[in-house]
Parts: sequence; C-alpha cells; structure tokens
Amino acid sequence: MQEQIDNPTRSYNRGSSVRYDANCPGVVELTFMDRFYYIALTGVIVNVSRSGCLFANDRTPWNTMPIDQTEETLFRLIDEQCHVYMPWANAHRTGKVRRVRSYIIGVQFDEMLDPRSVKLISRLEPSDQRRFKPANSEKYNHIFTLRTK
Repeated sequence: MQEQIDNPTRSYNRGSSVRYDANCPGVVELTFMDRFYYIALTGVIVNVSRSGCLFANDRTPWNTMPIDQTEETLFRLIDEQCHVYMPWANAHRTGKVRRVRSYIIGVQFDEMLDPRSVKLISRLEPSDQRRFKPANSEKYNHIFTLRTK
C-alpha cells in the first residue's frame, strides 16, 4: 500500500467513473516483471466502469499468502501491463494492474469502454450456461514459462 502512495503512477483512481456491479466471466493475462513467466486467470468481472474493472478469481497461485503480504509482494512480481478478456461481452482491453489481493485484481483500462458495453456487462445475470469453460483448462490458472532464460 505504501508503494502506491509513494508511486502515483501505480495508484488506482477510484473516482474515475461510475461503477456498476457485474457478474461477467473473464480472463486476465498477467506477465511477471522478469518477462519469463505469465499466467492467464479465469474468473469473474465483479465490478466494471468505463475506466476499469475488478476481477475475482479464487484459484490464484497466491491465494494462500497472508493477506497483509499479498499486495506488497505481488506488486514487485507482476508487471503493470495486462490484458482483460470478457468473452460474453465480446470485449478485450489492455490495461494496468492497480491493485492485487489474494482473490481480486484491480485493472485500469488503457482505453475506456464505451457506455453501452459497460451496461451490457453489468446486466449479465449469473447462469450455468454463461460460464467461461475453456477448451483446454490446463492453460489457465497456472504459471507458465514464456521463454527460456
């Protein structure tokens, strides 16, 4: 948390636009600072605005870390740049990771979503038919090597 205060480029502007509750399946792709590893997390967009979203996933590799150590440790490991996919809304955005917790990742989009997309995402109701089930689930929620060192 102190790093966010001391480094304004990593702070998340919570007052940036109107936020809506959401329940939209999504994928967040993260790379690590050394650029040797990446992870694609499947989960749910639980909050969305034109400028960003909150992504929830209960299968992150770091969900067993003590809560008070999660943000500080992960901010040093995870690269700021990320990709967010919302398949049921047919939306894709690049963005910056602004907050990391055991189960939540806060993302600020590089390019704003249009208001219609935000409302579409926020109107999606939970449903067993509306779940993101990847064809190859082994490619998700695990840390993989991008290239050899």
